[in-house]
Amino acid sequence: MTNQVRTRAASGNPPPRRARRLDAVRNHDALVAAAREEFEANGAEAPLKAVARRAGVGIATLYRNFPTRTSLLAAVYADDVADTVESLCLGASAVGPSADSPVHEAWEACATWLRRFARAVATDAAMRETFSAGAPALAQCRQALADAFGSLLARTGTALPPRRGLAVEEFLRTVVSVAVSPFLTCSQRELALTVLLDGLRYRADPACPEADGNVPETQGTKRA
Repeated sequence: MTNQVRTRAASGNPPPRRARRLDAVRNHDALVAAAREEFEANGAEAPLKAVARRAGVGIATLYRNFPTRTSLLAAVYADDVADTVESLCLGASAVGPSADSPVHEAWEACATWLRRFARAVATDAAMRETFSAGAPALAQCRQALADAFGSLLARTGTALPPRRGLAVEEFLRTVVSVAVSPFLTCSQRELALTVLLDGLRYRADPACPEADGNVPETQGTKRA
């Protein structure tokens, strides 16, 4: 997974159809280097005009290479994103229960992984951009994360029913929205994540025994 992600994410843009001129390559590399310096100094929301000035090119040149801020972030932080995604995917395998483990341990594994994912998204601007439609170069990162969480869900015996129009990737987008919401405190985000996970446990599978009182509770919450 990681090698493929790194290969496709390395440039931040889809591979060109033909070789670029030397000056175009030089401008591209200068913009990536300048953006990294500018973002580290002033944050990922720094003005793109400042990036262009730092690179010694015009803003039009910047937009020819990177039509959106997201595409520029993807190019700057592609390796960092790949490292984080790899760690999360390995973590899904590491914390995942065996086939003989009780179902509640499988759900705890899902909860643990979601908390790690939410923390990564909340603290890493590049990771937030992974779920942006404007970052096609990071599509394999999104898929790898969806596969990792999907494998944890499968071990619980629960899946996201396609007939309800909800896929794992879309669920993770919701988690991203919760993780970066400026309207929630840390404890409120934790509660929101618990509610989302409970929604999977009690709603995703129509056959799930909601009323029998035997479904284990998510850590830190009690059913009313």
